Amino acid sequence: MMPHISCSLPCLSFFVLVIVVFGVCGQHALPKMMNIVDFGAIGDHKTLNTVPIQQAILVALMNDMDVYVPRGVFVTGQVELFSGVHIMLDQGAELYASDDPKQYACLPSITTDTGPCDYPLIFANNAEDVGMYGGGCINGGANDPPGHLVASYNATEQFITPLQFPFPNCTGYSCKPKLVVFKNTRHIILKGITLKNSALWTTTLAQASDVLIDNCTIYGDRRWPNNDGVDIMSSSNIIIKDSNISTGDDSIAIITHTSYACNNISVYDSRLASSSAAIKLAAYEENASGLVSNLRFDNIYVNDTNRGICIDPRWGSGSIMNVSFSNMYISTRYFSSPWWGSAEPIYATSMSMSENQTWRGDVKNFHFENITIMSEAGVILYAEDRPLTNFTFKNISLHIHQFSNISRPSHDYRPAPPPAIYYAPTDGIFIQYATNITLEDVTIRYLPPKQSFWGVCLNITSDVKNLNKEGLTCLAA
Repeated sequence: MMPHISCSLPCLSFFVLVIVVFGVCGQHALPKMMNIVDFGAIGDHKTLNTVPIQQAILVALMNDMDVYVPRGVFVTGQVELFSGVHIMLDQGAELYASDDPKQYACLPSITTDTGPCDYPLIFANNAEDVGMYGGGCINGGANDPPGHLVASYNATEQFITPLQFPFPNCTGYSCKPKLVVFKNTRHIILKGITLKNSALWTTTLAQASDVLIDNCTIYGDRRWPNNDGVDIMSSSNIIIKDSNISTGDDSIAIITHTSYACNNISVYDSRLASSSAAIKLAAYEENASGLVSNLRFDNIYVNDTNRGICIDPRWGSGSIMNVSFSNMYISTRYFSSPWWGSAEPIYATSMSMSENQTWRGDVKNFHFENITIMSEAGVILYAEDRPLTNFTFKNISLHIHQFSNISRPSHDYRPAPPPAIYYAPTDGIFIQYATNITLEDVTIRYLPPKQSFWGVCLNITSDVKNLNKEGLTCLAA
């Protein structure tokens, strides 16, 4: 059954033309793909191609075909994918986001985090069997060319302030287009493509399921805030594999915003880098009651990153549980103060954002195994109202070494009530309010030269219960 499509009169006229010319009833043979050039698209990096690209998608929908984007830079505004339609981006093909705000319409968001509306470049809503593949790319244009969509730049902090689009129904930093959004959609594939330079979140999965992201490259300017690589919100049954993600904000963020579960997610054989967190698990919504569970991260290389693994629910009542991290290399360093974090390779917290925005859920059943770390900071496990429970660290090698030009020994709990950041020595492992913690074959080595702000290998508070140490080695500088 064809999904309902709302279009203007020109669009309906085009439908009539397509039926006549292409013989939808089977009178003429159709090509295997709908080439956007055949609908008038011009890949000169100047011509606006929103209409021909959307027309190609509609005809592909009617004829059970994919859409073909050939070599060239095709400027486009917002387009929608429908069930059964995939876009094949050939080598050298690029869809480049228009900077005309009129080219974007509101797609209601499931989160208040980025306002009531999303304004995506490419999206699917209430669809199935969709995606993009090939060797081409989708370019959001953020700082590409240099200065594009940039309001200002702080050279000291190495931090870009983006331009805001005059969109209606947007708040704060959300007044920019997201690159790709799949909402209430299942059976999604992204394979072999590059997604880059998004002004806001790059790939958003909102209440989506059965997703494969395979052999993709996702990157954005490391100085650009909120250009997350993959945001998984209240979505399940997802695989990310053989991919490279390098962004300013979180590389992969798995966040519950609703009562929908966020589970059965695997990430493996991939490389991540971020000025914020490489992997984030969180809850930031009053209605975030959905369970986040059964997550597996294996054979992940995290390099040149602020935070490696970040667990930081702040608002809601669900639980984050049954999560494993294995066979990883993590290298973290200090970045500048606008970015949350202080170079923690593993950072797990359970606390509230504010007096009115409270976290009432559990963080439990985490397993870390075969992880090598080179970091400017140590591991932090910190909880306030409800303890972190059942954390196991096995065969962990943590090397602490000052190797950047920035020194900020602190605990950074943003977003949190003040003081959200305060000075603290760099301990190997700091634990507050936790129960059932196992450290098995854990080595902590402070590398020379010794720093004045280095603390102790293991710093635990009196409210830590059932700490099991089975081979903890500390090697001082």
